[in-house]
Amino acid sequence: MALATLSTEILLIILECLSPLDILCAVQASSLLYRVFAAYKNHLLRHTLCESIHPSCRADLYTALDAQKVPKSLKAKEPIGKVKMECFSLFSGDRNRRRQNHDEFKIDNDELDTLFYLQADIERLIDTYCHWSLGNLSSHQETPAQFHITSSYPRSNLSPTEMGRLQRAFYRCEVYTRFQRVLSLLDKASVLNFSQIVLCFVSQFTLYEFEEFVCVQQFLAQFIRSLVEKVEDDFFSHLPSQSTGTGAKQSNIGKILDDSGLSLFTKSYRDNHHSSHVKYLISCGLSNILHLGTLEPRELKRAMLRSYAESRGFAGSEFFSQGALDLQSCSEKQRQVLLHGKLVDIPRDTLHSPNLGWEWGTSFQNLVKSDSAALLDLRNRGYVFWDRKRLQDSGMVDVPFVVAVGANYFPAGYHGPFVRPSVEERLDGSEVDTRCLKKWKDL
Repeated sequence: MALATLSTEILLIILECLSPLDILCAVQASSLLYRVFAAYKNHLLRHTLCESIHPSCRADLYTALDAQKVPKSLKAKEPIGKVKMECFSLFSGDRNRRRQNHDEFKIDNDELDTLFYLQADIERLIDTYCHWSLGNLSSHQETPAQFHITSSYPRSNLSPTEMGRLQRAFYRCEVYTRFQRVLSLLDKASVLNFSQIVLCFVSQFTLYEFEEFVCVQQFLAQFIRSLVEKVEDDFFSHLPSQSTGTGAKQSNIGKILDDSGLSLFTKSYRDNHHSSHVKYLISCGLSNILHLGTLEPRELKRAMLRSYAESRGFAGSEFFSQGALDLQSCSEKQRQVLLHGKLVDIPRDTLHSPNLGWEWGTSFQNLVKSDSAALLDLRNRGYVFWDRKRLQDSGMVDVPFVVAVGANYFPAGYHGPFVRPSVEERLDGSEVDTRCLKKWKDL
């Protein structure tokens, strides 16, 4: 049935059933739906936000909205004191909200637009996260890809509990990134005092809620790594297979890349600077990371080169490790438990208690705990977000709740953030025309 044959009332009901992200997609695709949206904008914004946001996440949502007022940068000679006061107020308001009930959705009309687009960005990131982590979960018997979209898992397939866990993790991550950004703007004398605010913010959460937050941080790091690899792919697509002219052997290709303004491609970048680059980009906010993922290759190249230059010396915090558990250091009893699973159970899935994945992961004393490097692969599967039924249906957990783990969950050795060599290493044995490098950089 054509939309034009439907009454305005029916079209309004259709839009009321959609989430913020879905509304944006709908009104971009249909001028008729856009006109209805424009005519009833405030009503639709308030209604769809109320319906899309899990009630238990409202305190986190309001704090994430307040965090939009924290500037991402300072103008020349602008005092830092005002920004610090904004953050202190943000933290104080967050603590007060957590002591209150939020049964009713309350938001001022002048903030509806900001919140609507923030929520749409969060939903897009949750979609991307589900593509990646649930794809890894469904292939649990294989070594998971660090960032690879394997299947489609729309938000509509998530349970309310799963959606609530994901929403609060992304809201909290948005607030944390704003705090991290301010840390980078402070002088050394102010950093210590302000760091206490950041630590107090994250210390409010239970260990399993903190692990949800860490899983999102690891996802964002993997996402940014994939952007670097997109830039590398674009570089190789423009590089002649056999360059002629002024060439450089592998012995000094790193210096040639540095001199050409392409330090992003060096092994030194990966070994010494990629982590700071990731933390810097995360500190710019979730919307900025999402925006980078939509850029065309040339725009992405400029953005990544520019942000890398800006990130030099950035020292934000991170709460995840790329390391892995060494099975050889385990006793025979510990090794057998790891390889054959462990019996765990939960009464039911709720937002106010840990899920089955967390109960299993933390049941291994001194092996799998909140800060354990061995959780790399489990975090890639979003193990703290999913309900018991999804974990069972994936095959990761069998009745009666024995996790079919196996050694793939605890690979020996170090997991670097990249799964392939750097551009510098891939050019080993080649001659590279410096004119080609500069031409590509200036495209």
